[in-house]
Amino acid sequence: MAKLTDEQKKAMKQGAKEVVEDMKEVASKAAKTVKPVTDAAKTTVTQATKRVVMKPEVYVQFNQKEVLTTDLVQAAKVAYKEAGNRAAVRSLSVYVKPEENAAYYVINETFTGKIDL
Repeated sequence: MAKLTDEQKKAMKQGAKEVVEDMKEVASKAAKTVKPVTDAAKTTVTQATKRVVMKPEVYVQFNQKEVLTTDLVQAAKVAYKEAGNRAAVRSLSVYVKPEENAAYYVINETFTGKIDL
């Protein structure tokens, strides 16, 4: 194995320094490029998460009829307001009785009513 001369050693050290400097420059450029991309990706993921809101539709089917449960809830609230109640609806229970072709509701544990289906 041949020994390196001082001049060769100096040249190798200089080459290694240049490689290190080049790597620092590339890393700096990459960091400037990656940061906006990751920020944009975070924003996109956040926006997508906010937009995904599932609203289920629950139907009750019986005797060739179909009733959307949200329609029953809305009808109960309308009847409550039409009866002159001004208090906010804090609780609402709806009981569907297909055999009676009706739905019964209780609002705020005191106001009751019937919805014909």
